[in-house]
Amino acid sequence: MRFTALTRSLAFAISSALIATTAQAALIVDDQFEGTYYNSTQSGRGVNMDWFQTGATSGIMGVAFYTYDANGNAIWVLANVALSDREASKTNVDVLRFQGGSFGNTFTTPTSAAVGKLNVEFLSCNRVKIDFTANAGTGLTNVNLDLTRFFGAPASCAYTTEFTSCPAGTSRIEALPRTCQLPSTITGSMHLPNNATYLLNGKTSVGGGRNTNPGTLTLDPGTVIQGLGQQIDYLVVQPGSKIYAEGTPTAPIIFTGPTDVPGSWAGLVVAGNAVDNTCTGATACAFEADTAVTYGGTNDNDSSGVLRYVQVRYAGQVIRQNEELNAVTLLGVGRGTVIDHIHVHAGKDDGFEMFGGSVNAKYLVGTAVEDDCLDFANGYSGKIQYAYCKQNATASSDSNGVESDNNNPAFDLLPRTQPKVANVTLIGAASGNEGLRIRRGSAGKKYNIDSTAAGQECLNVNDTATYTASGTSATPTSTGLLTMSGSALGCTTNFEDSGSDPFLVSSWYRGQSGNTDGTAAALGLSGRFPTSSSILLGTGVAIPGDSFFDTVSFKGAFGGVATDWARGWSMDLTLD
Repeated sequence: MRFTALTRSLAFAISSALIATTAQAALIVDDQFEGTYYNSTQSGRGVNMDWFQTGATSGIMGVAFYTYDANGNAIWVLANVALSDREASKTNVDVLRFQGGSFGNTFTTPTSAAVGKLNVEFLSCNRVKIDFTANAGTGLTNVNLDLTRFFGAPASCAYTTEFTSCPAGTSRIEALPRTCQLPSTITGSMHLPNNATYLLNGKTSVGGGRNTNPGTLTLDPGTVIQGLGQQIDYLVVQPGSKIYAEGTPTAPIIFTGPTDVPGSWAGLVVAGNAVDNTCTGATACAFEADTAVTYGGTNDNDSSGVLRYVQVRYAGQVIRQNEELNAVTLLGVGRGTVIDHIHVHAGKDDGFEMFGGSVNAKYLVGTAVEDDCLDFANGYSGKIQYAYCKQNATASSDSNGVESDNNNPAFDLLPRTQPKVANVTLIGAASGNEGLRIRRGSAGKKYNIDSTAAGQECLNVNDTATYTASGTSATPTSTGLLTMSGSALGCTTNFEDSGSDPFLVSSWYRGQSGNTDGTAAALGLSGRFPTSSSILLGTGVAIPGDSFFDTVSFKGAFGGVATDWARGWSMDLTLD
């Protein structure tokens, strides 16, 4: 075989039947792997590859090369290698030869015939192995190719190191390619390169406990951590320990389960030493889903590490009777922790839940969420800007876009839940509950929120303690602990108003600056983006006196397609 150029349109036009064996692998093959591969020691022969995305986590790698028939004539042959999530190798792919047809103005379709089988294995961004086995009677020759990039790998491709062995402290899973199992407890420092998939077999704890035997877990961009599926699989970062999961826009870090089904693994839990109002000082709080995990303290500046460009998929495994774990649970996590660009997808319980703590976050995405997207409780006091939440069509009847509680049963326990939240888009489900449910004494400042399509009301405020935090009348005072401004509601019913409440939710909302309410159509949304004439544009309010927040002029998470901060690093095709 000898490499020569092939147009992208030709490869894309080819379709083929693919018979393959699926293997779990560490590499996530996508358009960063397309290009020219060759072997300089074998007369430059090689292949050309083009990637075509077909699903949120799948695509086809078109492989084209030419060879010679029995008469010495050069012929093109093509194979379409269908790859699913984390599938870096494929066997028994049909190789087709196309004949006839016309490429003129009067186009006629060529005919194809299988001339052999192709095995493909991607070893890194720079290297691929290809084995071609010719069918009998074709006159073609079998060949085994070990190829490298002709022009070099793009700088954005993170998979530069080939797998040779599992990192120290992990164990090799011989039955699976490039797969290592994490220990039940990680102390000291552990670094996980992205050339293997790492399995959780039950609970894996970073650190031996609350501020004892600390551990630090560092993940390279593009690393995959997966639940094995034989136990309740989840990762816990203990107080005093740290996780550094710093992906990139082109190589996010992925936490997932063994199957692409909600609840196929439990989730990610990070615990810290910041304030939770259910415990004080040296007295620890116990995590309700796993009481062996204790957390909390007095250090609101505590750091649990970095979560950046991370996907958390298919979490929510039942951890005890009638209780699933959230995709991301933050227990008393301090503001020294960095959290941005996190996508939770298809979790069976909440997307993000904060129990106390002061951690700040930007650029959060929740799609196909089956319960609450953002859930605050127990004195959470952090800041959030830019969050996009879209519930699953089968979301539970008690699911909300935002659920904000103080403490149950002590609604007025201090410090009160009082986050600052700005630029959030909430798209509900007919089966779900409310866009925003604020209750049990919760307070907080909310700016530039847009909510639509909730199964019940867009906005509901419950409990006397919550109303007291809102002000003393239908017109909230400037000293109110619960405020909402610059926001837009577009549900069939926008408010849960009750004459038995201290005042009407609708009056409280309409008495604050920049708020509007109407129908879903009146918001002017096209999917998750405002149209050019949308009332969401140019009507946002500034967040006073806080450098954490960007100053933007729009309500909701996006100011239009041009400000689409969610695309590229997330599971793109799940966003709309």
